[in-house]
Amino acid sequence: MLSSLRFRYRRWAGVRDASAGLGPATASERVLIDELRAGCRALPVADASRGTANEMDWATAMNRLRHLALHADPRAFLRWDVIVERMAVRHSPFTSIELAALQARPDWESRWRRAIRECEAGRPFRHAGWPESSEPLIQTAYTLARLETLAGRPVAEWDAVVEFGGGFGSLCRLTHQLGFRGRYVIFDLPPFTLLQRYFLRSAGVLRDDDRITLTSDLTALERVVASLPADAWSMFVACWSLSETPLALRERIRPLVQRLGRYAIVYQERYGEMDNVDYFTNHWLAGKRHTQRIVHRAGDHLLVGGAS
Repeated sequence: MLSSLRFRYRRWAGVRDASAGLGPATASERVLIDELRAGCRALPVADASRGTANEMDWATAMNRLRHLALHADPRAFLRWDVIVERMAVRHSPFTSIELAALQARPDWESRWRRAIRECEAGRPFRHAGWPESSEPLIQTAYTLARLETLAGRPVAEWDAVVEFGGGFGSLCRLTHQLGFRGRYVIFDLPPFTLLQRYFLRSAGVLRDDDRITLTSDLTALERVVASLPADAWSMFVACWSLSETPLALRERIRPLVQRLGRYAIVYQERYGEMDNVDYFTNHWLAGKRHTQRIVHRAGDHLLVGGAS
């Protein structure tokens, strides 16, 4: 494994103690837990011994998530090491800065303050500087606020979002907190798709309708994108996800992005053996117009393109 890969799993006390004080699961919670565990039990154990360093890293993550879903209490999944280290980082130096930027917005009181109120699904760690919320949710809100500004319209006016690599579903929940009622699609690795379904159902976002599609099947993703109306105001979103995938998958995704017409991609400068600055500057952007590439954070870039 390359030293630049960030994640090594520790059997730290936080995983063992994450469910302390939760009490017995209710009947409705038990239904969701059983569904998550049945889905994870049906998944094969990923081979983490071959492939590129990036591929082995994600195989390790999938196996760790699968193991925890089967043996720990999912009601506290936001305290599991695989989640904290990849998508719910604590004590980030950026959080207080991004919270201040949100609070400085003219629509802070009317929109963002309510939107970043945490729910109890997953038992998130609260942010000391704003206990109503958590660090991951504040950071997600900051990114979405920037995307809205660059896109020129609030997310409530978007018709469709296709998210590549949805984490545990935080962005999906946040868009709905802000009034989005269009078609939302998340494509991700199988155990993370199962976790997204668990979280969004626990949070009351995912119900028995077809507005939200969660899939790990690339053919199904292509089918859904093809079904979107040509005049829909659609956005492809990938936050630190597409930049962690093999080149072959990136090339499979490019035609979908071209069909959607608009995209917002946050990427780190390097991931393992991949130079993402070179890829997104000299390959992804080749021949593209109406594209902006700006620094999102130190070491991270935001690429936004497409029609207004």
